[in-house]
Amino acid sequence: MSQLYIALAFLVTCAVGAVAVGADRCRRVIMKGKSEIALQTDEALSMPLNGSVVLFSLYVSLRFIPKEYLTFLASFYLSLIGIISLHMFVKGYIKPRILTGVVCIGVGCASFFAGNWLASNALAFSIAVTALESLPVNGFATSYVLLVALFFYDIFWVFGSDVMLTVATGIDGPIKLVFPQAIFGDRSRMSLLGLGDIIVPGLFICQTLVFSRDYVKRGNVYFVVSMVAYALSLLNTMAVMLIFEHGQPALLFIVPWLLITFSAVVVYNGDVKAAWSFDILSVFAPVADDGASTEEEMSLSKLLCETVLDLFGLAKEEDVPKSEVAAAAAAEISKEKKEA
Repeated sequence: MSQLYIALAFLVTCAVGAVAVGADRCRRVIMKGKSEIALQTDEALSMPLNGSVVLFSLYVSLRFIPKEYLTFLASFYLSLIGIISLHMFVKGYIKPRILTGVVCIGVGCASFFAGNWLASNALAFSIAVTALESLPVNGFATSYVLLVALFFYDIFWVFGSDVMLTVATGIDGPIKLVFPQAIFGDRSRMSLLGLGDIIVPGLFICQTLVFSRDYVKRGNVYFVVSMVAYALSLLNTMAVMLIFEHGQPALLFIVPWLLITFSAVVVYNGDVKAAWSFDILSVFAPVADDGASTEEEMSLSKLLCETVLDLFGLAKEEDVPKSEVAAAAAAEISKEKKEA
């Protein structure tokens, strides 16, 4: 039993770490003006339906298609996504840059061919962080709708049928964090936490960081409160799982913990109006655009080529716009005149 506690502690630590890193990177992306779209309310409402279609399709496929074929295709696709996500996550930390691609592909191969659970966790962690970094939610009204809708979605598919458990355990690949229940013995049985239980609450927690630090200027109070609530909700989930000896829909516990805790602190601080009007893309001043640059539409083959080149650090660096060079030169001249 003590080894099981180690597994559960590992899952909670990784989940909380992924959300914290993803929230920080999401804020940095928004500050730089690199994020131009955010999840809207109508899209949030459609997510449970879309998720149900995908989930049930995979469930039916597992019933009628030989498991080894479906697992191979799904694992291959997910491993590619994981390699790209891992590259986006570690790019800039490994020198020379060509080693980044080698490391990412090596981790992907270890996960896909050898089934190494540590490599799979590295890819899954990177997918979670990249998803949080790349997909901000526009406002709290949208995130409340999203969390409540997926709250009922999770309950239905876990308690109403064996669909979610069958898909989660039937498809190998970086769609979940895993840890052996007996790290020092038989490693065939794994404890797992799906990426949905990290990404969905993580989208909300990303908002709280920007809202707290940059919108209402209260430091990290809402972010810290939400992170603590998320960690406690995961512990709550696992405690119930141990008591009833049955897998639990994590969002059943995560959603109430997050929404009730955040709402209570917002009311206490008198920030209800600010929370209602909050729009994550409108917090920071827009980055100046000289209008000279235009997006070039890429073909699929060119996009794949650029992705592979960037993976190994061989992509051409973007030239600095002339207007930026001129502005920098003018600022330097002005500074020298003032000093004189």
